[in-house]
Amino acid sequence: MNEAVDALMGTTRLLVGIATRALEDLDVTLPQFRLLLVLDDLGPSAGTVAAHRLGSAASSVTRLGDQLEASGHLTRRRDPANRSVVVLEPTEAGRAVVATVLARRREALADLVGRLPEEHRDALTTALSALRDAADPDGTGPLELMNP
Repeated sequence: MNEAVDALMGTTRLLVGIATRALEDLDVTLPQFRLLLVLDDLGPSAGTVAAHRLGSAASSVTRLGDQLEASGHLTRRRDPANRSVVVLEPTEAGRAVVATVLARRREALADLVGRLPEEHRDALTTALSALRDAADPDGTGPLELMNP
């Protein structure tokens, strides 16, 4: 098991590098991107919902929202049904950042996987699918810490 954990630790560093490089020249930090990604997935959402999904404090999401609103990547508005709730929504620019980053990640990963012999690609698919399933043992969604 230690060898598998060590291999996964090395792979994690590689994947973090790919994720970080995908943000280059976009003027968005990784935490800001994570919020945009969650909101892109959820649609317009209360800041508290986004915070829960990220496993972050609401104050952290507020701060990220301030930064993203100032840069034109996110809008905030009061929920008409409950004026104490602030609804966050990515702008077109925010959605474009998400699309660009995901496309860059996909391209980098496709290049990397393309370097493997076919039998290794098949084994990788099997192993990664099993790992993903282990993170979702009851089929209700990935563990909270697995979010973006």
